[in-house]
Formats: sequence, C-alpha cells, structure tokens
Amino acid sequence: MLKYFAALNALEKITPLRFTRLLKFFHNDAEQIWKATRHQWQEAGIEFKALSEIFVAKEKIDVEANFTKLQKLGVKVLPISSEEYPKLLREIYDAPPVLLIRGEFPQPVDEFAIAVVGSRILSTYGRQATIEITRGLSQAGACIVSGLALGADAVAHQTALDCGGRTVAILGNGIDTIYPPRNQKLGEDILKKGGSIISEFPIGTAPNAYNFPLRNRIIAGLSRGVVVSEGKEKSGSLITASLANEFGREVFAVPGSIFSENSIGPNRLIQQGAKPIISAADVLESLGFENMEEKMKVREVIADTPEEAKLLKILGKMPQNIDKISRESGLLAGEISSVLSLMEMKGLAKNLGGMNWVRS
Repeated sequence: MLKYFAALNALEKITPLRFTRLLKFFHNDAEQIWKATRHQWQEAGIEFKALSEIFVAKEKIDVEANFTKLQKLGVKVLPISSEEYPKLLREIYDAPPVLLIRGEFPQPVDEFAIAVVGSRILSTYGRQATIEITRGLSQAGACIVSGLALGADAVAHQTALDCGGRTVAILGNGIDTIYPPRNQKLGEDILKKGGSIISEFPIGTAPNAYNFPLRNRIIAGLSRGVVVSEGKEKSGSLITASLANEFGREVFAVPGSIFSENSIGPNRLIQQGAKPIISAADVLESLGFENMEEKMKVREVIADTPEEAKLLKILGKMPQNIDKISRESGLLAGEISSVLSLMEMKGLAKNLGGMNWVRS
C-alpha cells in the first residue's frame, strides 16, 4: 500500500486538496486510487481539465522503482491515514496527505514541539536571542522544529543539538537533497543525533520559491507554538507565524529595536497580538509546558487500557462531545465518562462543560 501512496505523491498535479478528495472517495485505498480510471477520478471530484496531465505523468512513474529509491535512501512513507501521522498536523485544513521522512519520527517528545524561525541574515542580537530561547526550550524537553534554512533556522537546529535535544527539520524540496548545501553537515548531524528530516515533496523536487510557504505550513502545523526571533516585514518567518495563528497555534515574538529592519517583523506581530517574550520560560509557561518530563512519563503509562488508548486517539484540541466520542470509539457514554474523569485526574483530558472534552 505504501508504494502507491509514494507514487501518488510523486504526481505534481495532485495537490493536497485533490489527494484528500481521492482518499475520501476511495476510502484511503491508495492502490485502488492508482488503478482507477479517469472517469472514477472525475467522480471523486478531480477536475476534468487536470486529468489528462495527471494521467500522462502517471504513465511515466514506475511504482516499484520509485518506492525502491525511497527505501535505498532510508525514507519512511507516512500517509495521513496512518495512526502514526502527527495528530496536530492532521488538524490543519490542507495537511500533507503523505510525509516522506528520514530519521526517527514520530517520537513522544514531538508532542511538545515548538517552532523557532527567523531571519536568514541574523544580527548579533537576533543570533543571541535565537540561541538563548532555543537553549531554554530544548533543555526543558521541547522538540525544536524549523526549516533548515540559513540564519535562524540553522542556529535553532544547531542549538538543540548542542543541548542534546531533539530537532526536526522541514524541507522545501525533495527529501533526497539537503538545501541549502551549506547546511549539509547540519542535516547529517540531525539524523545522527536522533532527529528527523521531513518533506512532502517527492525525490528530485527542486527548492523552488513557491515550495517554501507550503513548507512553512508544516512547520506551523507540527508545533504547539511558533517563536519568531527576527525577521523583516515580509519575511518567510512571518508567513509561518501567520499560518500558526490561522491554525490556532500560539505565536511568540522577540521584541527588538524600532530602528532595526530585522525587528520590524516581530514588532509588527506583537502589535497584532503575538505574545512578546524575553526568555524560554515565557513560552513554556504560556503553553503549559512546565515539567514536561513528568508529563511525558504520565503519557507513557496512562494508555495501559484499551479504553484509554481509544480515547487518546480521538481527543484533540477541538472540543469533542460525549455522543461523538461514543460513536467513534464504540464505547458506551457512561463508560466514557468514567474513563475521561480518570484521565482528567492525570492531566490528560479536560472537561469544558456541556459534555465536551479536549485533550490537555
């Protein structure tokens, strides 16, 4: 099945929206999608004008050879239908239908992911701020997510590695190439030290400018919050912050001099409602990430009953009504209430009232 997901993902004209339509119509059966006729694709909601180009490209893809290339590169194919697919990322409206992954992913610490982004050309102030805040977050146990670009991204990844922490890099190009080339060693170090490199783009995809806003939505989607250390008024880091806000994530900005071009971005974000921060503690407190190690230990031991495991998969940031939870889990309402009450005592679920629950 995975080889068909990989083959479909290699079709440039299958946008996340089109891919999602196909998965819904064909009940997440990638092999059935691949072998379906043009008429069936059209029934699934794929526009007629796009079908010819898609099917011409489809004929050029060798499913087995494409999958073999990924295996030789040590790439894991993670479809959105998999239970391992990050729950936070799945919640965004245009989540990538397929992630291509090198390294260890997902990991328990990824639940505490925080993105750190900023200018590609950092000032001395911006570099030091990025290091100090990332160090505090990493030492507290957060997973640092960024885009492996020059400047703030590279500093954030390297600081996390220096602290012995976990970091995840999201690419705006094919998973087979580290871009920019200057960060080749950094990318290799991320993999050697237990981190991961992720892309939604098939192998061979060039780092085109229009890929990076797409990359940025994954950075924001994977993270509980986004820290912007520096950035010009129209920088990529502000795009990430805007997406984070759109996804309901917290946005944090490091205030800077009104005379610094690199601080215009964070200062504007603060004007627009982002939380100004002067330390990692500000971020951790706002996200409720204090004592993360203890919280992770709790999460590792609470899913020791089938009922709790079911509810953990269903609960997210959006409120879930007991009736809906019952339909999805197959459990009776009374049983769900008992289990949720116990989970609330453990700090894993929260009762919002009106029989609505979220995951803490």
